[in-house]
Amino acid sequence: MFDSDSYHLWHGNAPMADFFRDSDPDMFLVSGAGSRVRDAAGREYLDARSSMWNVTLGYSCEPVKAAMRAQLDVLPSGTVMRYEHPTRVAAEYAARLAAALPGPLDHIRFGNTGSQMTEAAAMLSRFHRRMTGEPERTHVITVKGSYHGTGPLATALTGEEVFHRFSAPLDRFVRTAPTPDFTDGDDDPVRPVLDLVDEIGAERVTAVMVEPVLGTFVQPVPHRYLDALIAECRARGIHVIADEITTGAGRAGAMTVSERLADVPDMVVLGKGLSAGYFPLAALAVSRPIYDALHGTEHRVGFLNGSTTDGHPIGMAAGAAVLDVITAPGFFEDVRDRAAALRDALRDGLSDVPAVRAVGGEGMMIGIELAYRDGTPWSLTDTNRLRLACRDHGLLTSFSVGVLPLMPTLVIDPPDVADLVARLGKALRDFRPGKPA
Repeated sequence: MFDSDSYHLWHGNAPMADFFRDSDPDMFLVSGAGSRVRDAAGREYLDARSSMWNVTLGYSCEPVKAAMRAQLDVLPSGTVMRYEHPTRVAAEYAARLAAALPGPLDHIRFGNTGSQMTEAAAMLSRFHRRMTGEPERTHVITVKGSYHGTGPLATALTGEEVFHRFSAPLDRFVRTAPTPDFTDGDDDPVRPVLDLVDEIGAERVTAVMVEPVLGTFVQPVPHRYLDALIAECRARGIHVIADEITTGAGRAGAMTVSERLADVPDMVVLGKGLSAGYFPLAALAVSRPIYDALHGTEHRVGFLNGSTTDGHPIGMAAGAAVLDVITAPGFFEDVRDRAAALRDALRDGLSDVPAVRAVGGEGMMIGIELAYRDGTPWSLTDTNRLRLACRDHGLLTSFSVGVLPLMPTLVIDPPDVADLVARLGKALRDFRPGKPA
């Protein structure tokens, strides 16, 4: 019997009734190797979502596993939160991570999840204002369509209305600006954010948080927009927080998107691929001016934010091993080449599928844009149904409104690329979407 009386794990975003309708115990995942996972019935799936976009180096990265095993034998636990006894492995990894990041981002706070660290970034911005004589700066602005996690503050930061509608009341000092027009013809792309800044009053805004790629819809944000946003915010004394939880650590074909910009954000949030998904790990990289302002003050109040397992030694060992892999000569170039080959293969292999309107994205973040015959984007219901059809064809994907996101491992090889395109093509050709909403 497989029902709510005999199954005690409560998980996921959808109602558990959906899980019982679409799944069974034989579908529990039990093993993984390379870019593939296997379920309890022995069925193999090509994982084109890298678990939750985080298993960037696949399921067989021995250097990461070996580093974690070795750390278990030396110091299996520890804390960086209190008592002035941080672990040496955390201090060493922080120094190495800071060296891999651009410009003044040279102080690191560690956490367990991206949601935890987007919240930490917003709170740190507000704390900085209070400690430096600007307590009226409390508002944080994000962009509609962005995703910054879930939690008491992270849900408010996430620019998706459904999260707000069912999780209220939320932090009233977080405001969401309309999604900018990213077309090349727009000569003032940051105007929606600036209009909201003017409405609130620049002197009351502490930070703007932005994803370099709007992850839910796999929509790259042009660098010219990010450059203009940083310049305009800096002129108004507003912090810019780049949420690179998904794009960082190689997913976008570089350590960060921020390093490609004309100027560096005040803070960068990292997660997901930071440990290649082998251990819960996220980080907040803070610029030297913010750190120095707090380090040098006489108020004697620390930043009261963190948790028991921040900077966990096993996570630090995993992160350092991942850094060894991804900063090796040629790794990021190889990711960009593999991603380009996958996009080309998808465009060629799906060219006869009318519903596929475009194949976009950045680096190994790929979005298949899907539309009905009348041109309207597919509903969330239909993209989810397609996801389930892909699963039946041995392919694991994510789903969103009008977009099928593909986030395969960064090390996906040519045979798996061909297999991914073939499985997706079969699912799409067999699939019959519903009527446009």
